[in-house]
Amino acid sequence: MLLSKNFVKSLIPSIFTGIRIILAPIFFVTVINYSPIYPISIFAFAMITDVIDGYLARKWDVTSSKGAYFDITADFIFVVAGFSAFIIRGVYPFWLLIVIIFMFLQFIITSKSKNPIYDPVGKYYGAFLFLSIFINLIINNITLNLILTILIVLFTIISITTRFLFIFKNNLNKH
Repeated sequence: MLLSKNFVKSLIPSIFTGIRIILAPIFFVTVINYSPIYPISIFAFAMITDVIDGYLARKWDVTSSKGAYFDITADFIFVVAGFSAFIIRGVYPFWLLIVIIFMFLQFIITSKSKNPIYDPVGKYYGAFLFLSIFINLIINNITLNLILTILIVLFTIISITTRFLFIFKNNLNKH
């Protein structure tokens, strides 16, 4: 049985997304082992897959809410792998991982398992977490790690606030 061209087109972005999930444990191990070249290379490849999956889905008009959730979940898994490794290495406190997990869970819950709500700050929250991982891969500095921790907490507070204000405003408009 031959697969339709549209079906194959719809699978390809998901394959690129899935690659990030496969790379996450490999990334985790390489970060823990303090090997600078491998985690940077894996990180760069993962970020390329993130760009490609979104680009192809939009270009081929195969975007979907399931695809968006899959992409967000892959990003979450990769971010958790990176921060978990940094926590094991003593770069970040353990509670920061709890904050990141909470943010993902509140995103899923407030999205009501339908179309994701892209609040103006939350959209950049994941990008900032990726940037923090990248910075820690190339610079190992206690002061910088403290600044990044504070910025992640501030970004979290602002994202939660804007997300709930957006939801509250939409609920007011419905009534």
